[in-house]
Amino acid sequence: MDFQKIREQVIEASLDLQRKQLIRGTSGNITIRTGDPDLIAITPTSIPYEKLTPDMIPIVDLKGRQVEGSCKPSSELPMHLAILKARPDVGAVVHTHSRFATVLSILGIDLPIVTIPLMLYAPSPAPLVPFKLPGSAELGEAAVRYLGENGTGLLLEHHGLVAVGADIDKAMTAAEYIEEGAEIAYYCQLAAGKIDAIPDDKVEELRRILESGRAL
Repeated sequence: MDFQKIREQVIEASLDLQRKQLIRGTSGNITIRTGDPDLIAITPTSIPYEKLTPDMIPIVDLKGRQVEGSCKPSSELPMHLAILKARPDVGAVVHTHSRFATVLSILGIDLPIVTIPLMLYAPSPAPLVPFKLPGSAELGEAAVRYLGENGTGLLLEHHGLVAVGADIDKAMTAAEYIEEGAEIAYYCQLAAGKIDAIPDDKVEELRRILESGRAL
């Protein structure tokens, strides 16, 4: 099977996250399902994104065995695999160390629905996952538990953000909106000492609007 296109998508998404300052250096990682249901493409470990070439991108099976690629997979492979095995609806996982999501995670704050775009990820855009060691099976298990059956995002305590989607575009969009929401929530906390979510009754009205097919 030819994985060239998927590998190029991994590189393109990584560089896009870097341009948008959601990742820096070699932090963060991305996985995308390939056309084979048992194989994924993942960013390699400790390689600057601007130096990546398609042949470097590891292809890994759902048991964690590398089948192609000249570089080792990201150290966060266990978390990605746990999510992808638990959620067949997820086609891509994006993990960033983005600034404001990380700040909220250190403050111990779940991200509530503070902006209209976060309505797309209701009822809980990004619950806070208590600290687990990076790269550990425990982190993967916790990520799966807090995402549940239809969650889209997580804040990892003292660590960063995880966003998932049916494809890489949707996962990237979720990561951007959740980081934007985290930034707004942080400034609200800084200015007023509190973060007021959109009231539940208004959330229900907005949900009905979305269900009607109208954009918000």
